[in-house]
Amino acid sequence: MATPIEPLSEERINNTNIDTFVSRTYDFVIIGGGTAGLVLANRLSENPDLQIAVLEAGKAKLNDFHIKVPALAPSMLGNPDYDWGFKTEHLDGRTEPQNRGKVLGGSSAINYMMTTYSSTAGLDIWEGLGNKGWGSKDIRPYLHKFQTWRQPSVETRERFELDATTVQKSLDQSDGPIQTGIYKNLGPLERDFVKTFRTLGVDSMPTDPVNGISKGAYPIPATVDPSKAERSYSVTGYYLLVSGRNNLHVVTQAHVGRILFDGSRASGVAFIHDGKNHSISANREVILSAGTIQSPQILELSGIGSADVLRQHGVNPVVVNENVGENLQDHIMTILPFPPVQADVPLFSDPALVKQAMEEHAKTASGPLSKFIGTSAFVPLADILSSGENDSQDVTDFLLNYLPTEESLSNQQRLIRNLLDGPEGASTQFLILPSYLRPPSANNEGGHTIVMGLMHPFSRGNIHIDSPDPLIPPLIDPKYLSNPIDREILARSLLYAENAIHTAPLSSHALEHDRKFTKSGDAETGLQAAREYLKKWAKTLYHPVGTCAMLPLEEGGVVGNDLRVYGVKGLRIVDASVLPLVPQGNPQTLVYAVAEKAADIIKSGL
Repeated sequence: MATPIEPLSEERINNTNIDTFVSRTYDFVIIGGGTAGLVLANRLSENPDLQIAVLEAGKAKLNDFHIKVPALAPSMLGNPDYDWGFKTEHLDGRTEPQNRGKVLGGSSAINYMMTTYSSTAGLDIWEGLGNKGWGSKDIRPYLHKFQTWRQPSVETRERFELDATTVQKSLDQSDGPIQTGIYKNLGPLERDFVKTFRTLGVDSMPTDPVNGISKGAYPIPATVDPSKAERSYSVTGYYLLVSGRNNLHVVTQAHVGRILFDGSRASGVAFIHDGKNHSISANREVILSAGTIQSPQILELSGIGSADVLRQHGVNPVVVNENVGENLQDHIMTILPFPPVQADVPLFSDPALVKQAMEEHAKTASGPLSKFIGTSAFVPLADILSSGENDSQDVTDFLLNYLPTEESLSNQQRLIRNLLDGPEGASTQFLILPSYLRPPSANNEGGHTIVMGLMHPFSRGNIHIDSPDPLIPPLIDPKYLSNPIDREILARSLLYAENAIHTAPLSSHALEHDRKFTKSGDAETGLQAAREYLKKWAKTLYHPVGTCAMLPLEEGGVVGNDLRVYGVKGLRIVDASVLPLVPQGNPQTLVYAVAEKAADIIKSGL
């Protein structure tokens, strides 16, 4: 039996001897120790003959209670110890935060842990866009490989009327590094949220969500270890247990400046550590896993990008590719608070309550901090349009009304339209956040909150460098709602959400209150009010993807289906930036799956 590897301590990880680190020779250099980067570090270092280096800009915060405790996730957003604190251009001159994890583990350390899956039809679009070997049948095995699924308790099954077809039956034998499961203490509010959407006709499809149609209302898993009620993320799942491998070398607080090239081959990486410039070499490949925002930034700083962008900032071109930083997609969302029948004190407004809840979580792995958002409803566009508060309209007619003519549609637009017009395409995801968990925000209405996000946006933005200085953040312009159909679908989703709040049994949790959008009985008046509401309350769900898209070069691609960057050798990109389309639901499941598949692709070529 092999001797167990002793994991490294936080102090040891954060205090790597930089002189020793840069003196080594590496086969693979991974830029970014985040969600995807640590998957690759684990899988590639399984081969003891390979030397692997990982450069991470943030610190290793092991056993950090902000990361571990589920309901404390919002406390990290905007905190520079955990979050890059990027800002985006937005609506009506507003800037909005685009939170990204600046810590070992990346955004898997600070996200809201929700575990959802794209439909089969949604994944098959990837292959339809020209990515051979990336259809649903190719990706599904890796959705199983990254996780260990914990079955819900009998109590949870009974509360939500679950059966074997709606609780990821196919994952019963999974044994991957990331722990997933349904929160064990979801209560009456979450139960009645699910029942209400079913009452409205949004049926949970008789299928395993990970293997078929992700549609309907049901409790969703979280990347949380149910036995401890603690976040499971790329550090705990993929890194810690192998951190002591002799061939795996991680340095934190290393800010990458650029990729080095020998001709057209990526040969190493230049980075800043403790205010000093360093570089290391890669004998085989550099793998860029810096995420949707910083992977295109690093490419442009390294001379790969639009000729105009490179020229503007005095960067010598290595490869001109106008697609770098384009195709930015994100789920745009809005919120609709409503007053609770039973008033409560927001947990995070009272330090004594937080202290009490922390003690309960530490002792019993339960209490109010042991869960966060745990239920979801994926609603098709047909249901949104047929709601009594909307002026009932056929999906096909609606899409024809707001989209260009067939011959003017791009390939992406055509495939998204067909998805929304078909049986598998949910246009909107609805979530419920209990009032006691609401984080401090500019919306002072308080109460329980319905969150709704646009799943298949048509708007496209971009990210480009603002300076040749790698320490200057890039310019992020998502162009949210720039395609008019996005605003129209989200406005109609607001009307649908307001109707849900006034539908039993969810209505039993709401005090009597005035409707914002549907009080007049005139659909167009309500829609106009919803459109105005979005000017103030449209925000991001923090799911940016696509800026280094896996597509044919002539279709907007930066990498091919082997994830190699076009025009150079020895350089791949593996992170959310390669996703050609933003998936339905939360992208982290696909990022784990893409990284697992990428590791197999890379190892097959050794």
